Amino acid sequence: MKPMISIIVPIYNVEKYLEICLQSILKQTYRNIEVILVDDGSSDRCPYICDFYSDKYENVKVIHKKNGGLSDARNVGLEIAKGEYILFVDSDDYIDINTCELFIKEIGYNEPDIVVGNARVIKDKNIKEMRHKYITTGIVTGEKYLKEELKTKTMYMSACLNLYRKSFLMDNNLKFRVGILHEDEEFTPRVFLKAQKVIGTGIIFYNYVIRNGSITRQKDLTKNAIDIISICYELEKIYNNIEDKELKILLYDNLVNKFLYAFQIGKLYKTEFNKLINKDFLDKDVYFEKTKFKVNLFCFNSKLYYFINYLEKKLRSLIYNE
Repeated sequence: MKPMISIIVPIYNVEKYLEICLQSILKQTYRNIEVILVDDGSSDRCPYICDFYSDKYENVKVIHKKNGGLSDARNVGLEIAKGEYILFVDSDDYIDINTCELFIKEIGYNEPDIVVGNARVIKDKNIKEMRHKYITTGIVTGEKYLKEELKTKTMYMSACLNLYRKSFLMDNNLKFRVGILHEDEEFTPRVFLKAQKVIGTGIIFYNYVIRNGSITRQKDLTKNAIDIISICYELEKIYNNIEDKELKILLYDNLVNKFLYAFQIGKLYKTEFNKLINKDFLDKDVYFEKTKFKVNLFCFNSKLYYFINYLEKKLRSLIYNE
């Protein structure tokens, strides 16, 4: 019998979008799926919608819990999932109806730890593709996959883009860190570094919808930035132990760019954040010359770095209407 896929949907106050998401899942052309809806303490009509679908479909399970955040909701769903494979879908996004069928074809008899897919990013009426460039021929290690993707700067960290073998996640205690934003930035590198069997595909299945009210589009991104900095410091400890020198440098490069991105979006040049920003963290071998230039400018004058980037973004906005 072909393997079951457990689709875990963390839900919090998304009543306007939830049914679109659920319909995309329940109309899957591959039928051996279970759907786990984790209501994370929603105060709108989401609990009612979840119960309605649970009553109507035998393969839909609902968990109502106190609000604990996206990571906690995913972890709770993962604990009770019965499928051999796991797919995470955010409740304000949706997937193509042939998603599971396409993934099952890729799995074959290989029992991969991870199967990598791709997405469309939908903002208003504009659609862009979020594609990984490395389509594997057969199985590769997670380290090999990371290395190839980091070289082309197409290693997207969203946990929703990958299908995971549940036993691989559980055996390696690979769960989401609770209490932080941008949890995928912390989760995904750890997962790939542990994986021995990865398949990279050209499948475009996930529809990531950017909405004005989302966490990453709020005006005050201080919390986002602080959490990303924290993630950088935690991942550094893991990367320090990597034996493959080229991979280590690529990951350091990615980490430095995360750090600088956080500094920029959180306006962390302000005096109150001095203790948080450790310039010594940037003293690493990095892969790209552009990263070296950014680090040198930042270390010379972090405020100047911030305002140059700020002006560049404003200029791009005027030219390209971004």
